[in-house]
Amino acid sequence: MKKYSIWSNYRYTYEPLWKRKKKIALCTVVEAVFYVLVPIVGMMITSMIIGSLERGIAMSDLVFRILTAFVVYGILNMVKGYLDARGGEQYIEVRTELFIMDQIEKDLTVSMEQYEDKEIHKLKEKSDECLWNNMAGLEGFFRHNSELLKSVLGLLVYALLVGSMNWIILLMLVAMSAVSAAVAYAVTRYYQKIKDPLAEQHMTMHYINREVDDVAGGKDIRIFGLRGWIIGKFDAAIAGCRRLYFHWDMRSYGSNILDTVLDAARDLVCYLYLILQLSNGMRLSEFVFYLGLVAGFSNWIGMISKSVVAVRQDSDSINDLRAYLDLEEEQSSGEAVDCAAWTDIEIVFDHVSYRYCGAAEETLHDVSFRLASGEKLALVGVNGAGKTTIVKLMSGLYLPTSGTVYVNGVSTRELDRKRYFAKQAAIFQEPFQTSYSIAENIALSEKYDREKVWEVLVQAGLDQKVKSLDGGMDTHLGKDIKPDGIALSGGELQKLLLARALYRDAALVLLDEPTAALDALAETEIYEKYQTLLHGKSVLFISHRLASTRFCDRIIFLSGGCVREQGTHGEMMQRQGAYYEMFQVQSRYYNDSAQSAAGADINREGEHEEEYVDSGDVALYHISDEGLPDN
Repeated sequence: MKKYSIWSNYRYTYEPLWKRKKKIALCTVVEAVFYVLVPIVGMMITSMIIGSLERGIAMSDLVFRILTAFVVYGILNMVKGYLDARGGEQYIEVRTELFIMDQIEKDLTVSMEQYEDKEIHKLKEKSDECLWNNMAGLEGFFRHNSELLKSVLGLLVYALLVGSMNWIILLMLVAMSAVSAAVAYAVTRYYQKIKDPLAEQHMTMHYINREVDDVAGGKDIRIFGLRGWIIGKFDAAIAGCRRLYFHWDMRSYGSNILDTVLDAARDLVCYLYLILQLSNGMRLSEFVFYLGLVAGFSNWIGMISKSVVAVRQDSDSINDLRAYLDLEEEQSSGEAVDCAAWTDIEIVFDHVSYRYCGAAEETLHDVSFRLASGEKLALVGVNGAGKTTIVKLMSGLYLPTSGTVYVNGVSTRELDRKRYFAKQAAIFQEPFQTSYSIAENIALSEKYDREKVWEVLVQAGLDQKVKSLDGGMDTHLGKDIKPDGIALSGGELQKLLLARALYRDAALVLLDEPTAALDALAETEIYEKYQTLLHGKSVLFISHRLASTRFCDRIIFLSGGCVREQGTHGEMMQRQGAYYEMFQVQSRYYNDSAQSAAGADINREGEHEEEYVDSGDVALYHISDEGLPDN
């Protein structure tokens, strides 16, 4: 991870503050001045009153002086109070307006390979700790630097005043405070050692919170009685945090004890010195004033040491944030090929291999094939064969470990991937939907063409459902935002996703197990719409149900990360290879199931299998992950 100097972090944080929130920066300086000025004025008032009594001035003059002094002191305190109150909110404003959007932007643009990396997730967790905390991290950096400015300014003023009393006393105070600061710094360095383990525990707790809050998972949690198991996992994460914090707290406790001992020693020496000076003729008013200065000086030193330690700790946290923000985005650096004008897509995999970060073996090995422009290509195979990895490579979300993926003759390493994404539409097994309106879910934008939205709803066959809703296409999906939001059935959701792909008018459509959760009839209807409505587009289709590939022009059978067979359905059936064997297993499975349900005495030796092959019962076959051949 890249390291940033603390001075670099000052520039990173205060440069945008000065450019866009100059008033807040100026208020911070004014607040520091009043923070130092008010206690000095208070000590001066006390000293003035005692001095007036010593000189025996008239009571009327004394009362006038006291009233005048307290009016001035009251005004100063009111200004200081206003600045203190404002300071509590202004740094929240700085954090939310100047920095949070950078992280959200990074969340949406970081490369998919990094997004799925465990170490990157840990870094993201630490960057969250930096950005979403009021008293630490980025906001803490502003707050603690404000305190540091106050304490440095106070120290300078008090040092001049204490030094006028005795410079040896001044040196003693500085030396003792330096020891205190060194111990506090050691405590901070220990915290750096436990940041990563803490981030892992926080990741666990945040994950459990998300799962518990997921309505879809609520049914499983209740039916399987997972309450105790989930709470146990959460408790274990809390216990892990508690153990880590305990060792840190014990070190902090030891540092605080040392501060208490040093404070007592400082006060004892200074008080003895002042008492000696008082016995040698020092005026009582001066004694009171210097007594206040000594106590105040010790506080400023203590504030400086704690502020410096806190600022250092906050700076380390900002390092995590900046390291996350500096991660490579989807678009690689350098000259990228603009594909904005492309209307057709042809993709070639040229000896492509891919290994996931930290994996012992390659998921894909020496894969070569071609998806012609306007072709519908089916990709089939058992679980773990590498089908979804091919989708991510074809889409440009991943870059090959070796070999090249060419899109219209251009390597995905050289493409402007953001523009390439705009040429695609994808429908995955776990459909993406937002809790906004049906129209926004189709257009994936708050600005859309209502006529075009309605047109694709009709094409996808969802128009009658939308007509039946009181809000029409403005009806929200889910109840996260609108209490009257609705939930679509599996088939209806697939139609919405098809409408989304049609609205985007993409040249490349990626279908990764889109109908896995649908029943046979609903799946057949969706496939027929795909075949009709995606005509002329380049389509990659992944399915476990081999007969569902009937509408594809060509089929690739993938096994063990390699292409084992490719051709049309008829060609691959004639070869009687791995694809043929898998198809036979599927058809036999469903044939046997149907016969068992009907109680019929039908030959189970496969004499009717050819009928299933040609009958067009697209959704009758579902792959079994057990007992299937890999070759």
